[in-house]
Amino acid sequence: MIEHRLRKVAAMLACAALALPGSAAAEPARYSLGAGLDYSSGDYGTGSATEIWYLPLRFKYERGPATLKLTVPYLRITAPSGGTVIGYDDGGRPIYSGGGARTTEEGLGDVVLTYSHSLFEQPRGRFLVDLGAKVKFATADADKGLGSGENDYGVFADVYYLAGAATPFATLGYRVLGDPAGLELRNVWQTTLGLTYKLARDDSLGAMWDWRQAGTVARDGISELTVYWVHRMAGGLNLQAYGVAGFSDTSPDYGLGLMVTAATQ
Repeated sequence: MIEHRLRKVAAMLACAALALPGSAAAEPARYSLGAGLDYSSGDYGTGSATEIWYLPLRFKYERGPATLKLTVPYLRITAPSGGTVIGYDDGGRPIYSGGGARTTEEGLGDVVLTYSHSLFEQPRGRFLVDLGAKVKFATADADKGLGSGENDYGVFADVYYLAGAATPFATLGYRVLGDPAGLELRNVWQTTLGLTYKLARDDSLGAMWDWRQAGTVARDGISELTVYWVHRMAGGLNLQAYGVAGFSDTSPDYGLGLMVTAATQ
């Protein structure tokens, strides 16, 4: 869920910027720093709940059509002990079949670096298109169950349609998963379909559905619905709040998140 949830927050920011006047995409260079808090809970098909607190710190640099993002997260995971690894969630964390006493592990999560490039800075027939690449570095401690211990690589394309107050958007991506010992993972396709609606000058609401192929033969794919609110504040601050509902054994049952971003020229 780590990388997946961050892509959601990035999509919220992008769509809010498109839907509101004074979009950052039109400015020549910007820096921003964001901090968030994300909580999720799910049994992932094991019958025992796993709770995850995820605290990302994100730095973003934009210059013309190019955007570079670096996300450094801290993780706290409470899950049943024992069992064997039966798969990995979308953030690269192991899912265990254990039913023993609940234990808690915490530490640095997997660092994610993302680069995207807008094909054109002004809409073409109301469309905007971004192409990007992403690397998930295996910085999380695999022995603690905080990560897979392997790097992941991905490419993606984002498409936005500017239809007045409404902005439909879609993402198509392909992810090359690492090769952890003892488990065969396959590369996966993933997609997002969503809509952002501008309520007022500084407020937008939206929803998005995310789907991803299963990374292992024995597991379901990702299927999640996110509903979010984005509020632009004075001084270059943006606030995003969201809720998540999962519809598969590889998705959390539910999740809640909040992120604050400060932008400077």
